[in-house]
Amino acid sequence: MAVYGLLTAAVMCLIYFLSAQNGDESGNLSRWLMETAIGRFLLRILPPLTGSGAALDIRKYAHMAEYTLLAMTSAMFYRELTCESVPKWALCCSALHSFLYACSDEYHQTFVEGRIGQFSDVLIDMVGVFAGILFVFLLVSLRKDRS
Repeated sequence: MAVYGLLTAAVMCLIYFLSAQNGDESGNLSRWLMETAIGRFLLRILPPLTGSGAALDIRKYAHMAEYTLLAMTSAMFYRELTCESVPKWALCCSALHSFLYACSDEYHQTFVEGRIGQFSDVLIDMVGVFAGILFVFLLVSLRKDRS
């Protein structure tokens, strides 16, 4: 249980760190990511999200990825905490936890120079959360079927 708790805290710290970057730093990180082989590959295979260009799209996909990780680690943490084999409550707790953290993250960004907090970003984060929860649910279900 401690491992998943530490992983969840680490992902939360990563999200906080990235959200604390000012607008220029965040933009530079997005541009750097777009220039990597992974970034170019992702932009080629993933559909455009915003219609405002690749830099904004890569940021939105990064939001989803961060919250996918948060949902996965927190779902496993809550699963261990509740001792459930099929983690219904754990998944609900993870979704609520991730939603509240996404809201607080967007609020935090209102205090960062060159950044704004938007509820639309919370909704994008929740797409990642549901992807992470679905992945954990499928993983746990498959492991349970093998037992």
